[in-house]
Amino acid sequence: MVAQLIWIAAVYGLAVALVHILKHRERTRHAGRFSKRLHYILITRNHEAVIEGYIRMLAWRAFRAGKAYQVTLMDDESRDSTVAVAVRLARSGSAIEFVPLMQLQGMQERQTVIDLRMPGSGGSQSIRGEY
Repeated sequence: MVAQLIWIAAVYGLAVALVHILKHRERTRHAGRFSKRLHYILITRNHEAVIEGYIRMLAWRAFRAGKAYQVTLMDDESRDSTVAVAVRLARSGSAIEFVPLMQLQGMQERQTVIDLRMPGSGGSQSIRGEY
């Protein structure tokens, strides 16, 4: 009998927490509609193994913030299937656009640039200041 009451209380508590999370997310989404969308520039070269993880991580951060996001992928002559993985993610609904690396000069003023070509950085310093 006591175990059943504990289960009822736990389910009720989870339901209350879920309602609060959804309410907070809806509030931040309305506030975020008038603010800028999150825009990331991702520079890659032979990053087939990690590109999907980075794009999904950026999508998750935007989801948590309740904002729209855009990833601009600039590939630096990859010889593996980095671009093919990104195209597959774009077709499945990720907000990815592909731009030649030569256009980086004018784009990096207001966006967060994540250069995966730099050894050791992994782009984590660029992303950390976002929230």
